[in-house]
Amino acid sequence: MIAFGALSGALITMQPGWAMPADAQRPDNTESAGVGKRVAQRYCGGCHAIEATGLSPNPKSPPFPLIAERYPRNNPAPVLIDGTVIRHPGMPEFNLLENETDGLVAYIRRISRKWKPTP
Repeated sequence: MIAFGALSGALITMQPGWAMPADAQRPDNTESAGVGKRVAQRYCGGCHAIEATGLSPNPKSPPFPLIAERYPRNNPAPVLIDGTVIRHPGMPEFNLLENETDGLVAYIRRISRKWKPTP
């Protein structure tokens, strides 16, 4: 098991599991982004706005479209993987498979206001 920080600093434990292809964190990977959306609905929607628009149920939790924009190249993956963000009170722990983590990154990047699909 590998532990790493998440979006707003949660501790997530990554379980070995079905790995996505090398482009799994890319926002144009529809399959991966779909996995990420399901993860977001299950674990994140209680606090964060997980759609492209809308307000977070918890005003202290940033909406997903803004999360990617906080990081270079709209990529929150280093924070998810490195655990560099300090955990805040109330952020729960999650156990995600590798493909779920990749999918969550792809989904967050996909709904970023800066992402534009490639033609």
